[in-house]
Amino acid sequence: MNESPPPLPETLARLDAQIAEKSLDRGEVLDTRALSGRTALPEGDVRALLDGEAPRDDKVDDRIRGRVRALYEAYLAESGRRPADVCREVAARLGISDKWARSLLNGDKMPNVPDLTRLAEFFHIDQGTKFFTDPAAVALNGALQRTLRDLEGTAEDGPLLKFTTRHGVITLALRGRRLTPRKQEALALMLESLLSGEEAER
Repeated sequence: MNESPPPLPETLARLDAQIAEKSLDRGEVLDTRALSGRTALPEGDVRALLDGEAPRDDKVDDRIRGRVRALYEAYLAESGRRPADVCREVAARLGISDKWARSLLNGDKMPNVPDLTRLAEFFHIDQGTKFFTDPAAVALNGALQRTLRDLEGTAEDGPLLKFTTRHGVITLALRGRRLTPRKQEALALMLESLLSGEEAER
């Protein structure tokens, strides 16, 4: 049985302790824009919660419609696909008309539970419908748990160690620098790309 995570204030206190201990930049570790993207919460809400403010009251329907729209807009921006094409694909997945799909994705209509489940699958959301329904503090807390695990865990949990193990690298000399989990992931991706390029040239 999985233990429930500590409440958001405790998570933030533990993160702040790790940030101070490792002399990290809080704004970089707790990147408002990145957390907004991961949770589909407005940046203002994320910033307020990180600053210890009480979450604003919202209705579940508004929460769900807002997060569907945020996911849709982020997907369009990242994929570069045309809205009409995305609406058509979502409509086919959900078994609804293109017009109804457009209304759902724009946050104008409320999806039912089966539609919400399929939308979570379409956008590759691991948490399923909870991603859309959890209160803001719970959603942000979930996103911060991964960062906390990376900071509190041993090096063997980090992206760089996974990279070195996969490629048989003995060590990486970082000259005493401590990298945030985000920087570790970026470095691991860059090294993966370089190694892939070398293999392709052989």
